[in-house]
Amino acid sequence: MDITSRQEIIVWLSNGHLSKKLRRFGTVIYVSFKMKYLIMYVNSDQLTEKITQISKLSFVKKVEISPRQDLKTDYHEDNTNESTGIKQMEEN
Repeated sequence: MDITSRQEIIVWLSNGHLSKKLRRFGTVIYVSFKMKYLIMYVNSDQLTEKITQISKLSFVKKVEISPRQDLKTDYHEDNTNESTGIKQMEEN
C-alpha cells in the first residue's frame, strides 16, 4: 500500500453553503458556516494546480496553505520550550 502525502489548505468563501462544490478538488474536513471558511486536504503533488483552480472560482475569496504541517507536535525529547526559551523543571 502506497501512502500519498497530503497538504491541508484553508479556503475562505463568500458563502459557506457553496462549500459542497469544493468536494471534487479534495477531501473536505471542516466547514464553518459562521466564519465562512473550510479546511480540506489535497495531494501534495497537485497542490499548486488545485490552489489555482480553487482560487479561480467566483465564490472563493482566498486560499491559504495551512501551517499545521510545519508546527512542532512532539515535545517529549526536549525540556526547553523554544518559543519562550524557558526550561521546564524535571521531576525527581
